Amino acid sequence: MTLIRLDWKFALTSLLAIIGVLVPVFIWNADFTAQSLTVRLFSSSALELPADSKIHDLQILVNGSKIESPHIYSLAIINSGSKPIPSASFETPLEVRTLNDSKLITAQMIGSEPADIPAKILIEDNKLKILPFLSNSQDQINITVVSSGPLDLAVQARIAGVRDVVYEDTTQTTAQPISAFFNAFLGIACLALYLFYLPVGKARTPTRIALTLKILTTSALVLAGISFSTRSLNVLGLSGATFTGLLLVMNVIAWLIADVLLRVNRQAVQNYDSGEDRS
Repeated sequence: MTLIRLDWKFALTSLLAIIGVLVPVFIWNADFTAQSLTVRLFSSSALELPADSKIHDLQILVNGSKIESPHIYSLAIINSGSKPIPSASFETPLEVRTLNDSKLITAQMIGSEPADIPAKILIEDNKLKILPFLSNSQDQINITVVSSGPLDLAVQARIAGVRDVVYEDTTQTTAQPISAFFNAFLGIACLALYLFYLPVGKARTPTRIALTLKILTTSALVLAGISFSTRSLNVLGLSGATFTGLLLVMNVIAWLIADVLLRVNRQAVQNYDSGEDRS
C-alpha cells in the first residue's frame, strides 16, 4: 500500500496564500459589520379588487376610517452585525418613512426571533418609529404596515457604532453596475484562459506557460474563487465569525483538492518526460 505524502512546500505556500486572502477579508468584515442594522422589505401588495370585479361596495376600514387604495407591507428589523446594539446606543428612534404622499395608517409587530423581544413601535408624523431596544446579533423583529397608497420607503436613525442603517427591498431586483462589471470581468478572464488552454499542445502533452501568464491565471482564479465563495455565504445571510470560519473551511477544501491535482499533474509530467527520454 502506498501512503500519500504531503507536499510541505506546496502546503506552506498555499497556507500563506490563504492567510493573505483571509486576513483582509476578516478585517473588512470585522470593521464594517461588527455593528449593523438592516431594515428588509419582504413583501408588499395592494388590497384592491381587480378592475373587472363585479363587487363594487367592498370597503376596508381601520379604526372606523375608510382606507383609499390600501396596501400592506411586511418588514423585518435585523441586527445583521456580529455585536449587540444596546438600547442606550440609540440617539434617535429608528424611523421608517415614505418619500411620497401616501399615508401610513397602522403598524403591528407580529413576531420576533427570538420570541418576546420587548420592542415598541408607533406611527407618528406619518413615520413608523421603532423605539430603542436591545438588539443582539441576528435578532429580528417582524412588522406589518398598512398604508393608504403605495409607499416609497426610506430609513434613518442615529445609532452609536452604526454608520448607516441598511434598507433592502427584496421585492424588486435592483441594478448593481459595479458588481455586474466585476462579474463580467471575471467571466471574460476565465473564458479567455479556457480558450487559451484548449488548443495548446496535444491532449497528453504537458503545457508549460510563461510567468506572466501564470500570474494572470492565478489572479483570475483567485478573484473568481473568492467572489463566488463570499457570494454563496452572503446568500445564506452569514456574517462575522461564522462567515470567516466557513470561508476558511472552503479554502482548506480547495487546498486539499489542489494538492491532489498537483501530485497527479507532477506524475503525468514525469511519465511524459521519461517517455521522451526513452524515445
